[in-house]
Amino acid sequence: MECQVCLAEEESKRAVYVLRTFDISPAEIEVKLRGLDFTCEVSLSGVDLEFRSKEDWEKAKKVLQKFVYSESPSPMEKVVGDLLKERGLTISTAESCTAGLLSARIVNVPGSSEYFLGGVIVYSNELKRALLGVKEETLKEFGAVSKETCIEMLKGLKERCGTDCGIAITGIAGPGGSGSKPEGLTYVGVYLGDRKVVEERIFGMGRNPNRFLSSQVGLNILRKMIIEEEK
Repeated sequence: MECQVCLAEEESKRAVYVLRTFDISPAEIEVKLRGLDFTCEVSLSGVDLEFRSKEDWEKAKKVLQKFVYSESPSPMEKVVGDLLKERGLTISTAESCTAGLLSARIVNVPGSSEYFLGGVIVYSNELKRALLGVKEETLKEFGAVSKETCIEMLKGLKERCGTDCGIAITGIAGPGGSGSKPEGLTYVGVYLGDRKVVEERIFGMGRNPNRFLSSQVGLNILRKMIIEEEK
């Protein structure tokens, strides 16, 4: 009996190698990692993989490199926070449909005051104009949920907060939407220095999952931009 207990304890101490991925489906992972031994867990944060073999983990890491955001259980906001802290960068946010969720995730990380200066919640068009300088003509011609509005939100954020990088989000969390602008349509913009990236996404997960995914996409875009700057 003692032997069995010892064996059970030894089993629990064996190393588990982790890869956290985002923007890739479980089906794609299965194809890319065919022949490797792993388990996966799917959530709004992405697909988390666990390996018992370091060799399989190393192979998977090379294959999935551009999709891997963490080699530990750390969430995206911690990974991005560490990158900002290591490089001495500051960040601010401009949120419409996420209504502060992105900022809340950023400050969930202890020590975030070193890099997070603050942000604005601009749920209404009036505040998009007043606080970020989004043009009335832009809102009338393209609507609040548009690439053009997101770009102007980014521009206003950079001018007013002066941070090294920033994330702006505007979208239709749901319920609702139309044929041309369906529920889940979201524009996520990120700037880092003089570089700007704006992505259009359509999430189909429901109101609050859509909001979380919007914040996850924004953080992931910034993560990749910071890493690309060093290449």
